[in-house]
Amino acid sequence: MKNKLSITSAVLFLTACNLVPDFQRPDVETPKQWHDASLTQQKSAVDPQWWRTFGSAQLNHLITESLLYNNDLAAARQRVEQARAQAKIAGANLWPSLGLQGNFTNTHNNSGDTQKESGQFTVAYEVDLWGANRARRDAGSARLLSSVFTRDALQLVVMSNVSQAYFNLLALAERKRIATEFLDNVANVLAIVEARYQAGAVSALDVAQQQTELATARASLDLQIQQYTLAENALAILLGHPPQTVALNAERFFDMQLPAVNALQPASLLERRPDVRQAELDLIAANADIGVARAAFYPKLQLDLDALLATPQPAGLALAMASSLTQPLFQGGRLEGGLENAQARNAELVETYRKTILTAFKEVEDAAAVRSNSTRRLQALADAVDKARQAYQLSLDRYRLGLIDYQTLLSTQRSLLTAENSQVQARQDVLVAMVQLYQALGGGWSSNQP
Repeated sequence: MKNKLSITSAVLFLTACNLVPDFQRPDVETPKQWHDASLTQQKSAVDPQWWRTFGSAQLNHLITESLLYNNDLAAARQRVEQARAQAKIAGANLWPSLGLQGNFTNTHNNSGDTQKESGQFTVAYEVDLWGANRARRDAGSARLLSSVFTRDALQLVVMSNVSQAYFNLLALAERKRIATEFLDNVANVLAIVEARYQAGAVSALDVAQQQTELATARASLDLQIQQYTLAENALAILLGHPPQTVALNAERFFDMQLPAVNALQPASLLERRPDVRQAELDLIAANADIGVARAAFYPKLQLDLDALLATPQPAGLALAMASSLTQPLFQGGRLEGGLENAQARNAELVETYRKTILTAFKEVEDAAAVRSNSTRRLQALADAVDKARQAYQLSLDRYRLGLIDYQTLLSTQRSLLTAENSQVQARQDVLVAMVQLYQALGGGWSSNQP
């Protein structure tokens, strides 16, 4: 028992060194406040269920479906399990290894065959003299957490993509409605033009031009139907379902709410975005790898417990431990290359971390700018649509009475179509910008969430 305590004390004494550099989060210039004034007015974090702020039961269902069945997310979960297994492997050298050695002999003599079987347990342990094994364990743990944060970042991307795909689908449905209504209007105008032509009030040129407008309107409607089908198929893939298998409830594009997006100060983004935290964990793992590379220059001590117990005297114990000590002398540049590679990898990830943060700030500013400007454009286009509709109705009435020429009617007809489509595009830009702003702010993510 005394011998075992002596061995344990010696091992604990020898594992006191650590060659891993002290980790410090790299300095990154952080703005004191957001450029968009609407963001600096908010003091609360983003709602973790931000998609519900749009007031769409269909969107809520689609988000739930995507989190359950999206193939990229399922693959990311398996990558987390791979990292979990690698973390176990990375920490295995901190524990003794147990084995069983067996021996079987078969001898022949005059009395017949004689068989002899024997076996014994072996216990070996590599003393972590310079902290290399602890560094491997810490690097594995950091990479496991990094994979978790990578999965969380991907989950946020999937939710954002599903939301944008659904808003695009609703916008295309609205464009189909506008194209159908425009086709009906063009057909009605053609009937009027043909009637006036029969009466000799207009030329055949007006009839031909309106017939061209009718054919173009039909082609435009067909294009909208095609684009809607493609968008529906794309949404199905995001949900992990086969194309054209998504059953959607009838929701109107203009029924989507335009929520206010809350934001904390820029410095909080370092803790609120999973991709930023993932980049930091990668850097922590690389920092631990430097300790592993440094330790490779120093002696290694591999202990055989059976050999140590067989030499209970202090002198014998010291001799047994010394005989297990190996020191690398010449490796042809392998050790130097390993350290240089670890240091260069660490330096690379420092720059990656800094760029990730700067990109995060940019994404917030971009989304906020698009939201603000698109909101103002949407308000202006709402007035433009009302005026264009009034102008078209007035010109149609006056054309029937012969008070204006065909070109004036055609101009107001086209202006209404352009204004309505521009209004749809502006509203879609606002919705997409809000989704992107939620995503850029971290989507209510926290590193403490399950």
